[in-house]
Amino acid sequence: MLRAAASTGFRAPSLHQLYFSATSSLFLDGAISNSETFTNDSRAAKLLGIPQLNEEKSKSVSAGATANWGKFKLSVDGYFIRIDDRIIYTGSFTGSNAANASAQDKEIYELLQQANATSARFFANAIDTETKGIDVVLTYQDRLGAGKLRGDLSATFSKTNVVGDVHASDLLKGKESTYFDRSSRIYLESAIPRTKINLSMNYSLDKWNVYLRNVYFGEVDAATNTVADSQTFSGKVVTDLSFGYAFNKNISLTIGANNLFDIYPDETKIGGNRGAGYFVYSRTGQQFGTGGRFAFARLSLSL
Repeated sequence: MLRAAASTGFRAPSLHQLYFSATSSLFLDGAISNSETFTNDSRAAKLLGIPQLNEEKSKSVSAGATANWGKFKLSVDGYFIRIDDRIIYTGSFTGSNAANASAQDKEIYELLQQANATSARFFANAIDTETKGIDVVLTYQDRLGAGKLRGDLSATFSKTNVVGDVHASDLLKGKESTYFDRSSRIYLESAIPRTKINLSMNYSLDKWNVYLRNVYFGEVDAATNTVADSQTFSGKVVTDLSFGYAFNKNISLTIGANNLFDIYPDETKIGGNRGAGYFVYSRTGQQFGTGGRFAFARLSLSL
């Protein structure tokens, strides 16, 4: 069977993107700095030519196919999504009170002083993006000996890229790399896995049940503006295993472990990301949790 769809849409700015304003304290190289988030109707936004927020507009197409070969079932879907005027959280702008600073930078500096901050950030319609991906699901089900076996293999391959130039005003010329900085680009394009593969097996025999799952999380990049701190964290496989027994139709017991082999993401570089104030495991390139193995016993009662 074949299927396809096409659509257009929009997303209005959220309330916090429109009206949120606050000062946050950041730790950088052992020092505290205050960063102010200004609204788009603030004087600071006008000085930089950052316009009022508008809706994001999208276009998407998808196509897929399903097939059934007795014990096997397969579905494959591909999709393409284009988002124009995507809202981002800008990088940090700083003013200057140097004698040769522009009037724009001097006024921004004064506004930051009044807010007891050293940098300013905004929400803005700054970029256009395209997302392409393929989802595949293969299922197998059959009897094995006196029991039943079910296997599921699913995979997602996706990639998001910024396309075209950053939407910057004339007042932002020379500041485009701050408006949409390197860290923000990595967050959007490669700070989460672009490949994820899940293989699960479930075998049931009389009152017994065994469940095994292996999940592959693809590599990710650390989102940082410092090139020396750049790091790619390699792909990992996380295994879950559980055994269940049904005493009767109302009471069952399951014993197992998530992340059976105690797998962790790659550690951040000593003297690099750690020296920049990061934890042992990255806060900006996340594949899966850092809690390690989790063993459990679960007693279920159905009434």
